[in-house]
Amino acid sequence: MRTRMKRLTVIACFLAAPSIARSQTTEPPAVPSSGTTATTPPEPRKSADEALPAARELLDRLDAHPGEDPQPAVLDELNKRILDLQSADPANPWLTYLYGRAYAFSHRNGDAIDQLRRFVETRDGRNEWKAFRVLGDLFVGEFPRLAKANYERAAELNPNEPSALAGLSICANKTGDRDEALRLARRAVEADGRRAVRFVHHLARTLASMKQWDEAEREALSALHLAEEGVRGQPGVRGPLQTMATQYDLLIDIVGGRIGETAGAIADDYVRVSDYMARRADVAAQLAKYDRLILLQHGMDTTGADASARLRESYAAALADVGRNDDAVAQFEKLLSLEPDNAAAKERLAKLRAPLEPGNLTP
Repeated sequence: MRTRMKRLTVIACFLAAPSIARSQTTEPPAVPSSGTTATTPPEPRKSADEALPAARELLDRLDAHPGEDPQPAVLDELNKRILDLQSADPANPWLTYLYGRAYAFSHRNGDAIDQLRRFVETRDGRNEWKAFRVLGDLFVGEFPRLAKANYERAAELNPNEPSALAGLSICANKTGDRDEALRLARRAVEADGRRAVRFVHHLARTLASMKQWDEAEREALSALHLAEEGVRGQPGVRGPLQTMATQYDLLIDIVGGRIGETAGAIADDYVRVSDYMARRADVAAQLAKYDRLILLQHGMDTTGADASARLRESYAAALADVGRNDDAVAQFEKLLSLEPDNAAAKERLAKLRAPLEPGNLTP
C-alpha cells in the first residue's frame, strides 16, 4: 500500500512518446502536473542553448539522490526543458540522452536503453560518461557483462568515478568474483570520500555477503550515520528518511546473518538486532506520515478549489506532522478564511505559531 500510494504524485510517465528516430517534430506528453501550476500562464520557451544546460542541471539534481522518488516539481521542470529543446532544435542529438534518462525515471528500461545506445553512437554521446554509467545501471540487473562494458567506458572517461566503480563491483559480484567485488567497493568508498550513503551501504553489503560480519556492521553503522545527517539536513523531506530506514534494514540483515551463521552467537547480538528493529519501526511510523500526506496531497490536487474543509484540515495537519510548518500554517489560514469558526483549525494554528512568539523556544 505504501509503495502504491507514494507514487500517486511521483508518476514519471514522461514518454508515451514516439521514437525520436521516427518523429523529430512530435512533442511528448507532459509529466502529470503536480497540481500547483494549473492557473499559471505558460512561460516563454527557452532556446536550445538555454534548455539543454537547464535540463542537464536538473538531471544532476536528480542524480544527487539515487534511489529516491524524484520530486514532482523537478520532473515537471525537466519535461518543460525537454519540450523546449524539442521545439527549438528537433535534431539535437542530446534529445536522445534526455529521452533515455526520462524513460529510465519512468522504469521503461527497454526504451531507455534504446535511446541511450543511440546517443552514445553520436559524437557528443561517445564522450558522455554519465550515459554509459546509466546504461550500466540499466543492464546490471540481468546482463552484468553488458553492464560491465558500459561501466568500464564510464570509468575510462571519468577515472575514479565512484558510481562507475560501484557498478563494476556489482558486476564482479554477479559473475562470482567476490574478491574483486570487495576491492572495487572499497575503491568506490575511497573515491567518494565517504560522503554518499549508497557507496558505504554497498561496501557493507558486500562484506556481509562474504560473512565478514564485524566490518560489515561497522560500515553499515557508518552508512546509518550518513543517512541521519541527510535527514537532519533535509527536514520535511521523505527521501532521506527512507534512506535511513534502508540502513536499519541492512543492519538487521547483518546482525541477523551473524546470529544465523555463527556457532555460539554473542548474546549482545540479540540485543542489538532488537534495538535496530525498534528504531526501524520508529522510522516506519514517520514514513507512514509522509504516505498519508502524499495521499492527501493527491486529494487536494484532484479536487482543487472544490476541496472540502475536512480534506483541507487533514492536509494541513499532515503537513505539520512531517515538520512542514510554514505550509501547514498557510493551509490552516486558508481554511479559517473559509470557515472562521473552525475551533480545531484555530487551536492547531495557534500551536504552530507559538514557537514564533517571544519567549517560546520550542513548539
